[in-house]
Amino acid sequence: MVHQRLRRGGFGYLKQRITAFNQMAQRVMPVLLLTDLDRSGCPAELINAWLPVGASPRLLFRVAVRETESWLLADRPAFADFLGISIGTVPDRPDELTDPKAALLDLVRKSKRRELRQEILPRPGVSFPVGLGYNDQWCRFVRDHWEIGRAAKASPSLARAVERLAQFSEKDRVLPPRYS
Repeated sequence: MVHQRLRRGGFGYLKQRITAFNQMAQRVMPVLLLTDLDRSGCPAELINAWLPVGASPRLLFRVAVRETESWLLADRPAFADFLGISIGTVPDRPDELTDPKAALLDLVRKSKRRELRQEILPRPGVSFPVGLGYNDQWCRFVRDHWEIGRAAKASPSLARAVERLAQFSEKDRVLPPRYS
């Protein structure tokens, strides 16, 4: 069961608070921490840089390679259907993309669904990299269309995250059983 979700300031906020999250995992409850690899060399390098003292066994520190958008792209049939585009235009190895968010936005530009383009893409002349409805639309996609098992087959980093979550004992479970 998820007790609390924190979405504040992204990468910087998580990195600054990593010691506190590790202590919380050790003393209070399991903690799932998810970040993007972005420009780091590899997940192990990022984890060691952020947490050189080592992680509590109850800290599930997972790194999406390169960005969490690669995990969205990994469910190719659902992604293509959601945007109304050909499945052949969706990359089949999203973890290997240099910039998954840019690839995702390029695919949204091809969408036949005007409302999705308006919500997800940045408005012309605006300095924001994404539209105001970016998170809402991708949350809706994950909730209503995306299948984690199918996505994990195309994303090794997601498959490792799913495997690590499945290894958690029943009393320490952080996700509902339908995701394990």
